[in-house]
Amino acid sequence: MEEVAIIGAGAVGASYGSVFMKNGVHRFSFVANGKRAERLKKEGIRVNNEVLHPHIATKEDHGKIKLLMVLVKNYSLHAAIEDIKTVIDEDTIILSLLNGVTAVDALQEAFPNNKVLYGIVMRTDANRTDDNITFKMLGEIQFGEEENIHFSEDVKTVINILEANHINYHVYEDMKRMLWRKWMVNIGANQISLLTSAKFKYFGEFKEIQIALDRAMQEIVDIAKKKEIHLTTKDKEDMITTLINYPPEKKTSMLQDLEAGRKTEIDYFGGTVIKLGEECGVPTPVNEILYYIVKAREQVNLAEHAVERA
Repeated sequence: MEEVAIIGAGAVGASYGSVFMKNGVHRFSFVANGKRAERLKKEGIRVNNEVLHPHIATKEDHGKIKLLMVLVKNYSLHAAIEDIKTVIDEDTIILSLLNGVTAVDALQEAFPNNKVLYGIVMRTDANRTDDNITFKMLGEIQFGEEENIHFSEDVKTVINILEANHINYHVYEDMKRMLWRKWMVNIGANQISLLTSAKFKYFGEFKEIQIALDRAMQEIVDIAKKKEIHLTTKDKEDMITTLINYPPEKKTSMLQDLEAGRKTEIDYFGGTVIKLGEECGVPTPVNEILYYIVKAREQVNLAEHAVERA
């Protein structure tokens, strides 16, 4: 029996993990160590009010894991890479499912002999409230090589695993474009929702939010053009329409993180926009302002929660 593993037991990672565990088609494990591993062993994961007790990968799993899905936050990737090193070998396919556009390169640099696939999760409503994770829509995993005119054997292997577990997926011909497309959405939606506390229902109600989305996302289109990534103004318009039609009561992941007193991924959203803009000679004034205000709010929020916990 092939083994599938996930590193990152947050809302999305735990939701997909619960599907693998319940289906039982593949041996499944979470990759974790230290206190996180101890907590998972002791408490398990609570998904849709059901407690599940997953296997935690150990050194004995080395060489057995066929597919590793990486679902940590970007700021945890460096630590996650060290954990991954103890449980995979060169035959493991690594599926990067992080937000942003830097993770695939970081994983490929860390594991030069492994296949690292591009991937994103779209249209999931997975959410964490206290110790319970809920989802109604698991969403769709979009993944593949950078180009997928013909499917590689590694892509076919992942397809077989996902299909066996009834997980929705799509392999696009140009996955790098799709990665940037989602990043563009995150740049607009996450930063603006954090500053406005807006659920998705307000994205369609207020013209001012739509204008802010448009301005922030246009800078990504401009950078993509310089980097010869096929992102267009129509992509931007289509994704704004998608945001307007998201489940109305859902909140962005960054707003959820802020409200829970957690660190956000702002450095990998607005921070990366500023860096790439400077490298490409593309002005990014909208995202510079958004970044510094969001970063300041994050710092104040973390400081206040630290006082509350003391």
